[in-house]
Amino acid sequence: MFLNLKMVSKFLKYALVIILSGVIAIVVLYNVGFIDKCPLKQIDIAGDLKKYDQTKDPELCAQLNDKISKFDNECKGNLEILDCG
Repeated sequence: MFLNLKMVSKFLKYALVIILSGVIAIVVLYNVGFIDKCPLKQIDIAGDLKKYDQTKDPELCAQLNDKISKFDNECKGNLEILDCG
């Protein structure tokens, strides 16, 4: 009985180390630039567009236009700038 618990505990420790190592590797690769950031930026913009559609907040619109402009320049995107007026 105790042998099985020790084996399970050992397995869980190794699994935790492997998972944490993977997460750290992804974060490092993302920060170094080996992982493409453009899809994540596009998802962020899509979420902000939904918020803007619900609130029609002019301040959010201006911030969103800045994000869209940066996205289009960095990622060769073709998102349209919003009409905040």
